[in-house]
Amino acid sequence: MAYVNQEKKALIASELKKVVPPGWKYSLAVENRSTIVMTIYSAPINIIKAFKPTPYFDPSTATHLSVNPFHFRSQMSHIANPALAETIAQILGALNTGNYDRSDPQTDYFDVGHYVELRVGRWDKPFVCSQPEVQEQEVDLPEHEDAIEARQRMAY
Repeated sequence: MAYVNQEKKALIASELKKVVPPGWKYSLAVENRSTIVMTIYSAPINIIKAFKPTPYFDPSTATHLSVNPFHFRSQMSHIANPALAETIAQILGALNTGNYDRSDPQTDYFDVGHYVELRVGRWDKPFVCSQPEVQEQEVDLPEHEDAIEARQRMAY
């Protein structure tokens, strides 16, 4: 039966301190004595914008998000930021410290050590990116010599 006590929470908290990057602000809570919940409130990277848009989720306007602990990689645009996907995987690994799964869905028998929930922001306290995104600026970069020669050849 899923059960989380304060000792288990303290063990998970110590594992989280090892994997959560500096500058991230988060909380750890126990819900219904069965679920360990980590809520990330701020980070130097915009975690919400790393997720793919769906018909029900727009990362450009979303203020909070609940991460699926089983399929988060397919929900993320991890090609743009593989380090963030790896960080979330490590966080979920730390949240599963001391967990087990002896469930048998065919017989409707579910036996886990505890449930895991990872949230980014909350409906009443939105996620905050602590480092605002840099606006893209047009910068005149020196052209490569091959590009200059190709342009000169095309002019004749």
